[in-house]
Amino acid sequence: MSGAQPANGPAGDGEGTLAIIAGAGALPWEAADVIARRRKIVVFAVDGEADAGPASIETHRIGPGQIGRMRRIAIEHGCRDVLLIGAIRSRPDFASIIPDLETLRLLPRIVRAAVGGDDTVVRNVIGLFEQEGFRVVSVAEAAPELLAAPGPVGARQPDAKHEADIALGMRYLDASSPFDVGQCVAVVDGRVIAVEGAEGTDAMLARVADIRRARRFRSEKGAGVLVKRAKTGQDMRSDVPVIGADTLRGAIKAGLGGIAVEAGRTIIAERVVVAAEADRARVFVVAR
Repeated sequence: MSGAQPANGPAGDGEGTLAIIAGAGALPWEAADVIARRRKIVVFAVDGEADAGPASIETHRIGPGQIGRMRRIAIEHGCRDVLLIGAIRSRPDFASIIPDLETLRLLPRIVRAAVGGDDTVVRNVIGLFEQEGFRVVSVAEAAPELLAAPGPVGARQPDAKHEADIALGMRYLDASSPFDVGQCVAVVDGRVIAVEGAEGTDAMLARVADIRRARRFRSEKGAGVLVKRAKTGQDMRSDVPVIGADTLRGAIKAGLGGIAVEAGRTIIAERVVVAAEADRARVFVVAR
């Protein structure tokens, strides 16, 4: 590896600048705001994915062909630690990339890193950063307050039927973890209605709404739950399960009674908004 090396220094101690690789959604900017209170940060917003952030946060837009530029800026800022956060909705079209020289050097490894299921890709991407001398840190290390604490978010709690559906959903996700499929499932009245695949949580919830309208299953409005949790053995440095206001709105449109997530290993983004909207819609959001 040529050129300057990333600066040393342990993560989470407030020393050294943290590089945040930001994908889509409000979460990367929520994390940046929290972390910036105790540590210097620089954000690299993934072009075509990341939303616009506040002007007060130093941000550099990067495309898939600009790894060299990102690495150079990170080194100039004294970064050793990297946080990967936010959704990446599509994998890059390598045929359309015009790489800088550093990206050209790394391109064979980048292509290999993008092949496989979500867990495989996460491990490959983390390995790519580590091979370049960076240390990829987890949300638990960089911003633990973003992780769901046990208990309800808002005023409402699941009833006995919801509790049974939550337990079934958790068992199903435990059993399906080795297959690297998805992180969430919809369960209604003791029946698994939908399992998240490559389409993501929001699209899965839209599918639940469609099949409810088509009367492919019958239940009262407010029955059932969305259950989301990390896979067994999942590397929590990336692809941490996340719910936010859009997730809640999707669950409400699907007619579900609420959302249950795994405490300590799931992020609840936009927590104040989620609590207020859940109470207004008379649905629950709970971490277990």
